[in-house]
Amino acid sequence: MPQLTPFPSRTAPWRWPASQALLLIVSALLLLLVFENTSLDMDIARHLYDPGQGEFPLRHHWLFDYVLHHGMKQASYVAVAGALYFCYLGWKGELAWLPRRNALLAALGMLLIPIGTTILKDLTHRHCPWDLVDFGGFAPYLPLLAPPPEGIKAGQCFPAGHASAGFLWIVWALALRPAGRRLARFGLALGLGLGGVMGLARMAQGAHFLSHTLWSLWFAWAMSLTLAVLLKAELGLGSAAGEAGREGMLSGAAEAPCSAE
Repeated sequence: MPQLTPFPSRTAPWRWPASQALLLIVSALLLLLVFENTSLDMDIARHLYDPGQGEFPLRHHWLFDYVLHHGMKQASYVAVAGALYFCYLGWKGELAWLPRRNALLAALGMLLIPIGTTILKDLTHRHCPWDLVDFGGFAPYLPLLAPPPEGIKAGQCFPAGHASAGFLWIVWALALRPAGRRLARFGLALGLGLGGVMGLARMAQGAHFLSHTLWSLWFAWAMSLTLAVLLKAELGLGSAAGEAGREGMLSGAAEAPCSAE
């Protein structure tokens, strides 16, 4: 049983989601400003590309291909299946640290974040680094807001789909807020850590640019926050724990006279 925060947060329920929405807007503008006006993506990719070999050397490396790519993705989805069981228990009201709406939030977030990322990949038509002429491919490099070229096979690399299998765990940073700051931060660290490692691994292989991974992170947080607001999830730090603690105290007080007899 996780450690529960004993007292509910007194912060206005709308203040934290509003601050996160503002942070999303500012970060989106910052991402556009940086990557639409600099060559940072291409500069990093050039450092990972070997002109002599004519490819990204780590593209077929066993550690990056079998472990960090296929292995971590499959392990993450298996873990999601296990986490859905806890969401089910929370939905039934059997977990004091996971309110019903938060259980639904976690379940939907883990499913919709990778699905939504896949849909965006089909709509944006951005190419992978290894598809670009600069790295032995067939397509020109285009900024995110540039129209896709005609007569060239559409790309399906933006945002980073593989990284989303790790970033999907960020939804727990919101779902676990009633359980206290420590568990909420654990959910955030888990999502950032897994998504970051998986995203960087695919960058090293030439599958994605840095911007692809950062936008995947942005989408995961935006999706999590949107679902939390729509579902009216409990986002107060420690509120569910405090309610459970108060109920326990009341039930204990009610049973005291009987035990005395």
